[in-house]
Amino acid sequence: MEIKGSSRWLAVLVGAALCLEAAGTVQASRPVLRVGIHDAGPDIGVADGAGAYHSINTDYMQILASYAGMDVVFVRGTARECEERLARGEVDVLPGLVRTEERARTMAFSHLPMGLGYTTLYLRGGQASLYDAQTPLLLGTLASRYQSGQLPELLSGLGRPYETETFRNFRTMENAYQAGRLDGYFVANQVMGEQDAAAAFDANLLYFAVRADNRELLARLDRAASELAIVRPMLLEKLYTLYRRQDLGRALLFDPAERQFLAEHQTLRVVCVARERPYAYTGADGRLHGALKRIVSRLEQDLGVSISVETLTDSEEAYARVVQGEADICLNMTWEPGWAARKGIDQTEPFMESYYTHVVRRGSEVPDAPRVACLDSRFADTVLTRRFGGDKLLRETSDAACLADVRSGRADIACIRQEAAQYQTMRGDFPDLVSTEAVVYRKNVAMGVSQQADPALLHLLDKEIRYMGPDVTEAYFVQQTQRAINDRSVFSYFYNYPLQIFGGVLAVFLLGAAAFWRYRRQRRRNEQRLQGILDNDRYTGLHNVTWLEQTGDALVKARGEEAARMAAVVIKVVQPSVITATYGREALVTLFKRLGERLTGESWAALVATRTNAAGAACLTHPVEREDLQVALRRILADSEYLQVGHMLVRIPLEAGVCYLGAPPMDLNTAINNAGLAAQEAQPLCFFNSALQRDTLLRSRMESLQQRALERREFHIWYQPKYDLVTRKCVGAEALVRWQSAELGFLPPGKFISLFESNGFITQLDFYNLEHVMQFQRDCKAKGLPVVPISVNQSRLHMREKGYLHHMRALVDRYTTEGIELELTETAFDFGSEAIREHSLAVVTALHALGFAIDMDDFGSGYSDLSLLNQLPLDVMKIDRSLLLASEESERMRVVLKMMIDLGHSLGMRVICEGIETEEQEELLRNCGCEYGQGFLYGRPMQRADFEAFLRAHA
Repeated sequence: MEIKGSSRWLAVLVGAALCLEAAGTVQASRPVLRVGIHDAGPDIGVADGAGAYHSINTDYMQILASYAGMDVVFVRGTARECEERLARGEVDVLPGLVRTEERARTMAFSHLPMGLGYTTLYLRGGQASLYDAQTPLLLGTLASRYQSGQLPELLSGLGRPYETETFRNFRTMENAYQAGRLDGYFVANQVMGEQDAAAAFDANLLYFAVRADNRELLARLDRAASELAIVRPMLLEKLYTLYRRQDLGRALLFDPAERQFLAEHQTLRVVCVARERPYAYTGADGRLHGALKRIVSRLEQDLGVSISVETLTDSEEAYARVVQGEADICLNMTWEPGWAARKGIDQTEPFMESYYTHVVRRGSEVPDAPRVACLDSRFADTVLTRRFGGDKLLRETSDAACLADVRSGRADIACIRQEAAQYQTMRGDFPDLVSTEAVVYRKNVAMGVSQQADPALLHLLDKEIRYMGPDVTEAYFVQQTQRAINDRSVFSYFYNYPLQIFGGVLAVFLLGAAAFWRYRRQRRRNEQRLQGILDNDRYTGLHNVTWLEQTGDALVKARGEEAARMAAVVIKVVQPSVITATYGREALVTLFKRLGERLTGESWAALVATRTNAAGAACLTHPVEREDLQVALRRILADSEYLQVGHMLVRIPLEAGVCYLGAPPMDLNTAINNAGLAAQEAQPLCFFNSALQRDTLLRSRMESLQQRALERREFHIWYQPKYDLVTRKCVGAEALVRWQSAELGFLPPGKFISLFESNGFITQLDFYNLEHVMQFQRDCKAKGLPVVPISVNQSRLHMREKGYLHHMRALVDRYTTEGIELELTETAFDFGSEAIREHSLAVVTALHALGFAIDMDDFGSGYSDLSLLNQLPLDVMKIDRSLLLASEESERMRVVLKMMIDLGHSLGMRVICEGIETEEQEELLRNCGCEYGQGFLYGRPMQRADFEAFLRAHA
């Protein structure tokens, strides 16, 4: 790790921290494999405070090392640093590399690939700018990263001359791009922001590599890789599914040939085999309906073309239309490339998977050689003919006809799509039939185009399928199934018994009674099934909170006066998103299933529910004393927070909130919500009380008034002076906000800032405060008052706010940055992702370039990240008051305080300490070399008029 501009003891401190971080992640029982990873590689980031990595590269190397009987230490750095470390023997292996001749001179590569990477070109303005101009381009690229061999060909074909500029790391290149020095940049094997993506190209196999002379290690890892390929053949596919699902939303990037094709074909002709609900069917209007209709709509929307659809019932006729050029696309055909090629058709990637099931008469026995009703299709020609024999098949033109054959007895079973079986039985048209729900066959569905068609069409369809993602068709089927529930008819549950009509009134009555009884029984079963879906958590299978509220209300009423001693309990996971990202949803499912079963076994727990989506569990207790409940819950939290995930014992922190129903008992829904609020304050257990209730009501009231208060200018800026500790002259101030609400009265910032941080309103308030301070500075200059630096807080949310820099530039153009400092805390750079952290650093650098001075607020209040002193253009170090208080009591802390002040001075920063309240504290700071201070000893926060008077007297 390279460290510049700081003292020797700082370098030693940071180096020791890195060593401790690495050493803490491995066991001493196995050999250690040191893996170098790029600090800006694909999807790499620190998942939690323990330093666990999650990405395709790191997960693969972790599993590979396990198969090789080794433990992994990940060493982060730039691409160049990683290769230099490999050459010096400081790391053992580098993953995710493209094999080139230059690298092959110093590295030995794995015999099996570990993935696939590609190069992405980013341009200001995105893909449109790639085609809209013919001016030369200046493109950035990273040193020691794979340089695309297809980029010259791509840009040459577009008539776009270009030059490249090489950068050592991504942050420097991104800063140059943000500053306008570069028109764009291209990066291999890295997913960045999609708003500027212009082209993706040059796919290459990725390998891991060791130093050329380390053949023994390579042989060991190659053996492990071979075993993985045999034992876990789907490993890479699972990793790509896990980490590249966000790629499904990537922008549709068209190459020139594809753009030309779309320009020449504004209307595409599609044929669809439509004979199955809800998959694809022809409606009363003669048009295509069902899930595939939604696929057509997506094609029109995403490709920007209109599509004419012709529905057919014969699949061979549909294929012939495509081959003969009468249609451009066959929307649905079995994915079997070899069979399709013999017909003269090229197929896309499958866009959905269909499951086939059997439907039989309720209560009937299926003979050994059954008659099978099925659709006339390739599925019947191959799978069903082979399984049952061709003479046993009754070929129909619709799934409804297949079911009618089974109901009439012409067939013993119907073999149709599972979703079609669910749809038809849910509609109620075939109440005497039932699906076995067993999957007897799986079939992939793809689109087909003629082999004589322009290859660009096949490319476009594959890109669209990737863009839609695997969840699209599932969502469409869910909508169609919901429509079946809405469309079902009561009369569909009755039968016609023509022979009994002539039996007289009694026979008709008995027939009607029997039909009604059967209808009621069938409906009750369906309702019980649907109610089970509504009442149970889909992941754990245990009851959900909706069931708890409905069942609990009756239990509370039955308890009478004792209900006052009943309580609602909510148990939540701390930072569930981190747990899910690190260990997967299954970890939470296992935890809450075990927790729900544990609570069910407690004598004081009356009703128990889980809600895995919200990462929580809830229960309603029997009447129980507060002290007994507190002891029981603390024991459960302590016993449940450790979970076995694979071969690791993982700690998953839990917090619990409790709300007693009281007398008269409150609504159970309200009690659960109150317990949830108490859980947010728990450490780890909290009981809901009137103070929390008042705070909740106040937060709700403030949230409803916040926008109106901004419009009515109810937020006022107060100024707390900063001063020179030697001359005691006013040398600046900090802008602080107060809320003078017409409804709520005067509110200090401690009442509303945390709320505005959580709901995002703080970004609007920051702009409001900054503009007022800029106006104040302009007024001071006009009045002849001294213009001293005034610092204005900026929330961490701005670091990810779209249009933030544009808004700041507008303020600078309207006013000026003279006398304006922006205060940031370290949390502005703590988003858990290295890519987002790098973006935040780039934003701050851009602010500094606009002319704003940058203050690091609350320095020393926690575990300060000293690397920020090297990475950020800081002008002021603001030492937190906690360090000053600690220095009054400890000589060791006084040494730390002085060293921090010296560090700030050596880095060219002004150093100021906040919270000075006594002359002794002031003297201590002067002795430590601090030059500036802020606190009640010199001046409290004051309104604008008072501060102007203060400036005249003390500046």
